[in-house]
Amino acid sequence: MLADNTLRLLFPFELGGAHAADLAIDAKHLNAAQARSETLLTEMFPDQTAKLLTDWERVLGLVPGSDDPLQFRREQVVRKIRERGGLSRAYFIGLAASMGYAIDIVEPVPFMVGWGRIGDSLDGAAVCYQWGVRISGQPVCRFRVGDSAVGERLLWWHSQPLLEDIIRALKPAHTFVYFIYE
Repeated sequence: MLADNTLRLLFPFELGGAHAADLAIDAKHLNAAQARSETLLTEMFPDQTAKLLTDWERVLGLVPGSDDPLQFRREQVVRKIRERGGLSRAYFIGLAASMGYAIDIVEPVPFMVGWGRIGDSLDGAAVCYQWGVRISGQPVCRFRVGDSAVGERLLWWHSQPLLEDIIRALKPAHTFVYFIYE
């Protein structure tokens, strides 16, 4: 017991009897505190944590899936910490690429006399604060008579909530982002 020997060295002479028993109890508590502090040193780094992983996720606003493995959850925490945000198209395209998605950014332009043509949508000035993320390579199912059932949606796709959540969290606050699956 490391703490037991250390505590004995603090006294100018050897203690016996009840003092030795008290020293042993104190040493036991100090050893336990040291073990907990060594565990905390490991747990304070998100890429090594296990016990405090749920606290890291709560603080960062991450909601893990029920079957997500420990390594994946750690990677999501580290990714969220390292993200600093950005305003450029290249930033969001690179962010999605780092997660394994191919995206393109769509920025609608309001209709303006002299610029717009016949057939262009008559979007107002509010579209300046909207942008879309076109996610390529995702399966999209369209309603087809004879193949689909009554009550099914006309258009269905498997959404990517992790990508959507990260982009929504990092987008400029004054904008609205929507997602297009192709």
